Amino acid sequence: MDMHAFMDELEARFDEVRSRELEELIDELTDAERASVTLSARLAGADGLINLALRGGSVLVGQVLDSTRSWVLVREASGDSLVMLSALVGAWPLGRSVARESSVRGGVGVGHVLRELCARGVDVAIDSDCGDHRGIIDAVYADHVDVALSGAVVGYDGRDDQEGQTVSLALAGLRRLRVLGQRWYADY
Repeated sequence: MDMHAFMDELEARFDEVRSRELEELIDELTDAERASVTLSARLAGADGLINLALRGGSVLVGQVLDSTRSWVLVREASGDSLVMLSALVGAWPLGRSVARESSVRGGVGVGHVLRELCARGVDVAIDSDCGDHRGIIDAVYADHVDVALSGAVVGYDGRDDQEGQTVSLALAGLRRLRVLGQRWYADY
């Protein structure tokens, strides 16, 4: 047996085994990295128009302006929407861009946002699991918000057409919050 051919065969087998092990390691590391990526990090890295499907079947199309661990701010053609991540059931196309998980802010919670809107007396439209409601936030509690209805119908179910009535909405059921007549960020 030619020693040179023998060594070439050994090197080829060694290279093949090392290449296969490297590919397996890369697959394992890729899976481990993907397992740690949150939807909020992918949304923060999104570029261009995306579609967001919410509980209840509505789909928003817009550009992500901001994303935290609890909500995402989206600029639609009709205005800005603060979407609760807990209400998000689908998003596309997200592509491969991902913000570093450490750079995704905890951000202010939706309770803080609601309290500030309450203090300012801003007209809002709230899409929740129990319907669409338009009015002024009257009070914000630990797990629910009171909305003084304006009588301006937002949805088709007629639940918010009784002016002067106050409805209490569970924060867990909120899907989307819109500030009417203005944008969240004027500089975008």
